[in-house]
Amino acid sequence: QCVAWRSDGKLMLAGEAGGSCAVVETENRQVLRRFRGHGDAVTCCSFAAADRSKAATGGRDGKLRIWDVATSELVRTVDAHSDCMKVLTPGPGGPDVWITAGYDGKVRFWDLRLGGGEESAAAASMAVATVDHGSPVESGAAFPGGALFASAGGTEVKLWDLASGGRIVQTLGDAHSKVVTSVCLDASATVLLTASFDGFAKVYRAAGLEHLWTYKLPGPATCAAWRPDGKAFAVGLDDGQWQMRQWKSPAGDKGEDGTAVQAEDRLSGWGGPSATPKAAPKRGAYNKTDGHMRGMDAAPASDDEVVEPERPFKKRESQLDFFLRKFEYRKALEYIVTTQSFSQQVGLAAIEELLQRGALETTLTEIGETLCLSVLRWLMKVFGGTDTLQQQLFMEALHTLLDCNKCLQPPSTAELLEAVERLENKVTQELKIQEVLMETGGMLKAVTTL
Repeated sequence: QCVAWRSDGKLMLAGEAGGSCAVVETENRQVLRRFRGHGDAVTCCSFAAADRSKAATGGRDGKLRIWDVATSELVRTVDAHSDCMKVLTPGPGGPDVWITAGYDGKVRFWDLRLGGGEESAAAASMAVATVDHGSPVESGAAFPGGALFASAGGTEVKLWDLASGGRIVQTLGDAHSKVVTSVCLDASATVLLTASFDGFAKVYRAAGLEHLWTYKLPGPATCAAWRPDGKAFAVGLDDGQWQMRQWKSPAGDKGEDGTAVQAEDRLSGWGGPSATPKAAPKRGAYNKTDGHMRGMDAAPASDDEVVEPERPFKKRESQLDFFLRKFEYRKALEYIVTTQSFSQQVGLAAIEELLQRGALETTLTEIGETLCLSVLRWLMKVFGGTDTLQQQLFMEALHTLLDCNKCLQPPSTAELLEAVERLENKVTQELKIQEVLMETGGMLKAVTTL
């Protein structure tokens, strides 16, 4: 069900489906003892960061239990969640501080010293901070120091500042198209990894949650973890298999001058801005380029007879199709409204695609002031110049933007206010035209009935 290593690597906790948690000695792989007390499967476990003699477990019953590792004695029980607990990690401030999250959608920051010696009745007083993720939480990761915490649930990944009472710092609303099942940090806390049931694993820069790379997996992912040195990560799949991705450097851990490679430099291996080293030439490359095994890309000799093969035409994928295929909906919207070569029909077709995927509301809700202004100006160009079906798509996009985007409730800048007023004037002119058309229709009907 779950595993957790102690900081020295000598002991490991393994949650079991029967409601117990085994303490395993890693050197000889023997079970030293078991913590028994949960009424259902143990779904998360962890050793205390500051005190190796303490451990904590969480189960499907939603209870947080603190144990003495040496004696297997149950120290405390807390009613932490109303549903299955999925995340348990030590918090800052000693062995009595923990961070938990579960299927009830709540992320809680606990200080068990506040409850004194009482049991689960004092759970409310021991919760220092409680935040609502908005959907069942599948995984979480605490940043060094424990002040920042990343929670993954539904299709979103949210970053919380628990030290300031649970303030939300940033949201990845379109991280994946299906449930995000795992989120984890590497040892240096510079790279964030997410895995999902949509069959993709994505790597982000932890500092600003900038997307670095996307990996296609053979199937839905259920869990993921970094190697301690941060140079590789493993992803567990739904069919019981697992896959490992490794960053390779031609000079090992050292640069050309013999100095150690910094963590920021290693980001290039996960798709960062740095250049990727070229691979060494393969054996037999001479024969395939200059010798008797020359291919179609080799330059012909003076006495060669060149026969041009008929190559099938392959349609090049557009940038918009690429963003949609990668589920980068915000980038797709920005590409629509900022590219001058796009026709109105192509832009509205992309709006219809977002609407069918159920991503239109999420995309228009999370855009900022600059992109919101660009979308309003683009909608004003589309206004009144399309057929009935496309006009319905225009109205759907406009209503969603006005109802859901916080930048327009009310308009936060003078440019946004001016754009909304111009749009209001165009709507007023259209209504006047409709009134004249109604009068004309009545006159024509009177003439035809004579």
